[in-house]
This record gives sequence, C-alpha cells and structure tokens, in this order.
Amino acid sequence: MDIIYSTSLILLSILLIGKGSDWLTDSLIPVAKRLGVSGVSVGLILVSIAVSLPEILVAVYTTLKGFSDVTLGVILGSIFVNIGLMTGLSAMVRPLKVTKNLILRDGVFSLVVPILVLAVGLQGEITRAEGFAFVLLFIPYSINVFLQERQKTSEQRSQDVKEVEISLDLLGFDIGKIKSGWLSFILGVGVLLAGAQLFGSQLISIVEEFHVNQLIIGFTLGAFGPSIPNIMAAYKAAKKDMGEIAVSETLGSNIFTLLVTLGITAMLSPISLAPQWIKFDLPALLVLSAMLFFFTITKRAISRFEGAVLLFSYLIIVTVQIVLAG
Repeated sequence: MDIIYSTSLILLSILLIGKGSDWLTDSLIPVAKRLGVSGVSVGLILVSIAVSLPEILVAVYTTLKGFSDVTLGVILGSIFVNIGLMTGLSAMVRPLKVTKNLILRDGVFSLVVPILVLAVGLQGEITRAEGFAFVLLFIPYSINVFLQERQKTSEQRSQDVKEVEISLDLLGFDIGKIKSGWLSFILGVGVLLAGAQLFGSQLISIVEEFHVNQLIIGFTLGAFGPSIPNIMAAYKAAKKDMGEIAVSETLGSNIFTLLVTLGITAMLSPISLAPQWIKFDLPALLVLSAMLFFFTITKRAISRFEGAVLLFSYLIIVTVQIVLAG
C-alpha cells in the first residue's frame, strides 16, 4: 500500500511539474516583452532556465532538507538523462542537424564545464566559494550568447526568435492550455513549486521508508521524473524535423545545471563527493559530454546510430551506478 501511495504521489508531482512548466514557459516571451526585455539571446537563456528549472527546484528542496546525496544524484543524473534520453532518443527518431553557431555558442561550453566540475570534484568536495564561482561562470556563457546574436543578420534573428518560441511552446504538457500572460506565469510558478516540493518530499520518503541509496534514487527517479516533459518536447521537435531544438535544449540545460544548479546547491551546503563519484560518475559525465560534442562537430548532425550509442551509454552508466551502489 505504501508503494502504491508513493507511486501515486510521484505521478501527481510529475504531472504538476509538467503542467507548471507548460504554463510558465508559454508565458515567458509575452511577459518578457511586456517588461521591455526582448532579443534572441534573452530567449535562449530563458529556454536554458526553463528546461532546468524543475531540477533546480527539486535539488534546492532536497538540499534544504539535508539530503545532499539525493541532490547530487538529481543534478548529475539530469545531465546523463539530457544526453542519453533527450538527445539520444530524439536522434533515433530522426537525425538531428546541428549548426556551426550552436557548436560555437553552446557546444564548447558544454565540454569545458564538465572538465571544470571534474577538476574541482577531484578534491572530494565542492565548497561554497567554488559553488559561487560556478554561478559566476554562467555570466561568460551568457555574454557569449549575446555576442553570437550581434553577429547575425536581422533575418537570422527573426528565424531564431521563431525557434525559441517553438522551443518554449513544446515544453510541458499540452493539456489545460490557458492564455499566455501574467496569470499563466503566476499559476505556472505556483504549480511548478508545488510539484517540485511534492516530488522532492517523495524522493526523501522513499529513501527513509524503503532504505534506498540516496545517490541511486536521485540519479534515477530524481533525474528522470522532472525531465519527462523535456524528453517529450525533444521527441516532438525531432518528429517535426526540428532536431536542433533538442540539441540546443540539451546543451543549454547541461551548462545551466552544472554551473547554476550545482553552484547554488553548493552555496547552500558544501557538497561532499563519495569516491564512487570521483572514480566513475564524474569521468563518465565528461566522456558522455565529449561524445555528444564529437558527434555534433563531425558532420554537424547526430545520426540515428550515434543517438543509439548515446542511449546505450546512458543505460550502461545507470547499470554500473546501481551495481557500484549495491
């Protein structure tokens, strides 16, 4: 009965996260315009934040409750989910085209940041000061996005605006659509917060009641649950032959998660890294990120085979993670 109850609450929390994300992302562009904020660069940053917001809310909640291992599992696990499921599955549906601009804007950062996290993590702890430094490093990335936009023609910017709006529209669940604006923004934030709190509380409940390893529950269910709306969005984008959206969301979300989400949680409470994370998980994170970067620069596309490789690699990493924890 406890399992059925917990499962029901988890499903409800995922529904709330998806619906909250839907209302929030639909309202981001209209609200930004009413505030006098516009531009492709702002939209791209908003997409990165929107894709990563469920994870950061869950991570902050579990950190504040004292379950830092669950938090770390959610943060790093979401990176593996983004690459293995969001990009890998989408590429298997239809090869994903990648532009040179995307590689220069996001691709390089998506490889450098995991290297940085691995280098810092080798000491066995991510301190508050290092967490603050991670957050600050998101500024150069944002500046790079702005500089890339300035080099484009007005026609290219117009096309990019359409792609950003499509990206935001695809996120979340399609049911219960309401008019975009301040109401949908406020409702989206409220429902998303409620869903993240409920989801985080259930992760903690599973750890306490069923004695499941904190890292494993965060790495698997904790990372996968909030990512379901994003995976669905990437899948829909791939079916519409808009594969670059799936890759862009993956790269942007990974950068934001490792710099901002990991940074904020480390600032709230220093993160201790178990030997397993230093010896296996962080190197695996770097390897999978390098694979994605290599696939994008070879032919500026991720083929079905390469998508299958990413998916298979993700499944191997999850299996090894579970075996090592056992």
